[in-house]
Amino acid sequence: MALTFDITTMAVEAPARFADLVSVVEDSGCEHLWVCDSSLHARDVFVYLGIVARESQRLLFGPNCTHPYTRHPAINYNAMATLHEISGGRAKITVGAGDRPVMELGYRIAPVARVREMIGAMRALESGDKASFAGKAVQLNDAQLAVDLPARMPLYMAASGPRMLHLAGELCDGVLFLCGTHPACIAFALEQIRAGAERGGRTIEDLDVGWTIYGSLRDDVDLAREECKSLAAWFPQTARHYAELAGVSPQTIENIRAAYSGGHFDAAGEAFSYVTTKMVDDFTIAGPAEVWIERLQQIANLGVTRVNIFLLRKEKVEMAERLSNEVFPALRKM
Repeated sequence: MALTFDITTMAVEAPARFADLVSVVEDSGCEHLWVCDSSLHARDVFVYLGIVARESQRLLFGPNCTHPYTRHPAINYNAMATLHEISGGRAKITVGAGDRPVMELGYRIAPVARVREMIGAMRALESGDKASFAGKAVQLNDAQLAVDLPARMPLYMAASGPRMLHLAGELCDGVLFLCGTHPACIAFALEQIRAGAERGGRTIEDLDVGWTIYGSLRDDVDLAREECKSLAAWFPQTARHYAELAGVSPQTIENIRAAYSGGHFDAAGEAFSYVTTKMVDDFTIAGPAEVWIERLQQIANLGVTRVNIFLLRKEKVEMAERLSNEVFPALRKM
């Protein structure tokens, strides 16, 4: 089955350089460009999504992902509704629990109940009529969008944990799931989405399901692996169940958890010393184009059809160009 490709990036490039990245991603034939809502670790997500709206003609786009803190969910929804209008109906909104960057603002990763309320409030606004929503943490009182949506704006979720994946399957139009590359991890994540969809009275086929993979594409394998260590360390710290499924030793898990404190995963340098080559391979893709082609072929055989690539390489435009020129064409021929 043919693969469809998306790109996710943090808004770390200067504006002009980011505009170049938008052009490369659009020309590559990717379907979506997602931009992280990264707290203070990158530039403002909505401003940069505005660049996507203005600099592209075809790309679908959205945040990956908005969380229940720092802004009211209705304000996030309004921002994306405005970009939906500007782009002629190409925007999507993606929600999630937040990650390490929210901690420096005094928050914690949101519980499932809080994310459920965020989705409920956003769904209440979809009709364009006055809407009220009475959650414990999120409320709307006769709230109404000023934007006339050119079309319905799809609502996705970015998720890793089983309860969040259940929620995505139950309530969302699509899900971007992060679980690494190990077959057992992918099977586990898909089963959680499937169970959630059944709870919502539908099937997993009713959702747009995308597998998110972090990685670095470069010929220097050692450097590529070094760039991927941060995400490999993230799994034992934040998504332990996947580390266990992939066979990471209990001692390695505990060592990483003890060394991994607060902040964004890029700042967890002490934990990186415990990351093994196998962990890099089980949770990311690192290496030249032929490695990416082989690994993505293997993933396609597991039933994945949408691949969402998070650019871990420092030179993001160059990585996107190589994906476009060397990886995507080879896979589209199969």
